[in-house]
Amino acid sequence: MRQGSRARQRAGSAGMALLLSCAGATSLSAQSAEQRRALDAFRDSLSAVTDSAALAAQETRLLAEARKSRNDALLHLRLGQLALRQADVGGPSHYDDAASEFKFGAELAPQWPYAWYGLGLSEYALGSLDRDAWARATEAFARAAALEPGFAPRLEELARQALRAHAASRAAVIRDALIRGMREARSQHEGRLILALGRVQREMGDTAARATFTAYLANGEDRGLGLLELGRTRLLAGDLGGAADYLEGLTSDDPGAVAEARVDFLPIASDAELADFDLRHGSARADMVRRFWTTRDKVELRSEGSRLAEHLRRLAVVMQEFAFTGDDGVERPDDRGRVFIRHGEPDDRASFTIPGVEPNESWRYHRGGNDMVLHFSARHAPKDFHLIESVLDVTDVRSSVGFGEPSSLARPGASSEQLLRSRSALAPLYRQRAGGGGEQAADFLARERALGRRGIQLGTQTDSYSLRFPIELNAWGEYAVAGGSGSAPAVQVLFAIPGYAIEPATGTVGFVYPVRVRFVALDTAGNIVASVDTTTRIEPGDRIAANRSLVGRIAVPVRPGRLTVQAAIQYGNEAGTAFGVDSIAVPSPGAGLLALGDLLVGTRRGRLVVPLGDGTPFAMQPGGVVRRSEGVDLALEVFGLAPGAEAQLRVFVAPREGAPGRAEEPRQWRPFPDGKAIARITRRPGGDAIARWRVSLPLQKLKAGSWSLVVVATDLSGHEVRREAPLEVLVP
Repeated sequence: MRQGSRARQRAGSAGMALLLSCAGATSLSAQSAEQRRALDAFRDSLSAVTDSAALAAQETRLLAEARKSRNDALLHLRLGQLALRQADVGGPSHYDDAASEFKFGAELAPQWPYAWYGLGLSEYALGSLDRDAWARATEAFARAAALEPGFAPRLEELARQALRAHAASRAAVIRDALIRGMREARSQHEGRLILALGRVQREMGDTAARATFTAYLANGEDRGLGLLELGRTRLLAGDLGGAADYLEGLTSDDPGAVAEARVDFLPIASDAELADFDLRHGSARADMVRRFWTTRDKVELRSEGSRLAEHLRRLAVVMQEFAFTGDDGVERPDDRGRVFIRHGEPDDRASFTIPGVEPNESWRYHRGGNDMVLHFSARHAPKDFHLIESVLDVTDVRSSVGFGEPSSLARPGASSEQLLRSRSALAPLYRQRAGGGGEQAADFLARERALGRRGIQLGTQTDSYSLRFPIELNAWGEYAVAGGSGSAPAVQVLFAIPGYAIEPATGTVGFVYPVRVRFVALDTAGNIVASVDTTTRIEPGDRIAANRSLVGRIAVPVRPGRLTVQAAIQYGNEAGTAFGVDSIAVPSPGAGLLALGDLLVGTRRGRLVVPLGDGTPFAMQPGGVVRRSEGVDLALEVFGLAPGAEAQLRVFVAPREGAPGRAEEPRQWRPFPDGKAIARITRRPGGDAIARWRVSLPLQKLKAGSWSLVVVATDLSGHEVRREAPLEVLVP
């Protein structure tokens, strides 16, 4: 009864040892399944009660019953569970009451694992005040696990919660209890304890985890699950050979292994890929998962197994740093976690904290000159960050800006200006706004929202593991379908390295700059169709100044089709840039469907020379930046024409207004103001299967600024295709 429990002094280690010895000698029967279900149901009913008065009233009723049935172990366990809930709601003093009730229950029924587990929970909670209590918790948990290995998942979850709270010493209590319980267990389900121990050790960073999972495999309980967990452990330790164990675990169709692999797969797989996973069995499922991960290894220019290892690492980080518990009690990643799983650590972060402004963060990922920017705010709970399109969507800042009121847009409030200024390191757009006053505010807001919208699309619908270099070159890079010869198309890997990123001491006349270029192209099945790893030596001919770029290219023959491509350049041992994964369409030469290669923009004095397929050079300008006085040169390849067939080409131009964001608005295209902007191209009989077109156009009738060019090709059947490119016109 409770009054006796309160008055009884709790036993120390010697008392616990005596209690454990009695447990081994008792002949009382084990706890029945019905009794266990009743205790779980009672615990679940208590979890919904938050009123301490209601809990106290229930305690009074149970104590009255205990006075009549002093030796009812089940009743004391119910009182112990009630005291645990009172401690959660009303204060830690009730943990001592809970320990007393569970200890008395264990004396009455030493073969009941629920009594020992409850005693372990009570002592575990008291450990923050009395470290000796943790030793008693270890003993109690171990006894519960030895009597009922089915408690292993509960102990595993306790350790996980401790690690989420950065309390490694508390997790060690669970680890030690599992080790002791595993030694004491004599049941056929001992493997459950070994499995839980390995998972706890791995999450704690304990190198013994690998040996534990090897022991689990020897135990023979679930070979498929054991292989998958061993593979996870090896991969997380940096041993890429663990991918073989991971995939072998899936060949067995072990339900546990399949379920765990699906949990890993779910955060970045498409609906179609998940359906494919679910429909396959055995080696077919393992092969599908292998292709899923190794395709990413190849396209990211990494060793096989790297992407899966990185994915597992990201999952672990997310549950430690970006997880929250929902109203349903389930722990899940917030939107920061969802993006982190797909793309890893951002290159830059920013936040802004003042009273009245909800928690907020912004992330930037470098993507070869086409950065991805994402914004998050915690609107409903402190740890539940959601993606928002604009940094100004942060609550209490949005109202100060005055959305929908043009006059207010030009005069944003102080908090919105501070918020924008806090993001100045993430994109030039924010530096422009922060220092440029209030003019054209509506245009700025549209562009800024479009930047965030694009970030959400890329951040939640793609995934990446881009190469990272100790020193970022901040190089420009682009892929262009151009320079094919005969009937073989080619992709040009174009790059420009800023002069300030190159060692000035070696930038002398006659110096040759060695630049390592890596490129890979995969077809839709994940097969490599082209791969290059070479060093190209560039002779600029003069000193490379800080404001002048080192430009270069390599040509890679490819076969037609939709290709996924990736390239990276490296200068020296540590400096480099990865351009990011892209998708390109390479048309088929010869007779067939009309198609175009990429539109090349340059001038006679362009420094990036691309040999066209007929042997003539074309001088490109990176980014389409030209001077109005020099005019502009255009070139492209035409595919799909039969011998003797022709197509009409027309050039159109439209203001681009320098905005990421205007691209979503209808363009006001108009014919390029020159007669040579309309032409016909014919594939000569007996000539190459790829027809080529180039033209030089004057720019006097275009004002300086940002433009878009488009070439529209139409064949005799009326089929129309187009290719677009940016044009930046400078003066003079």
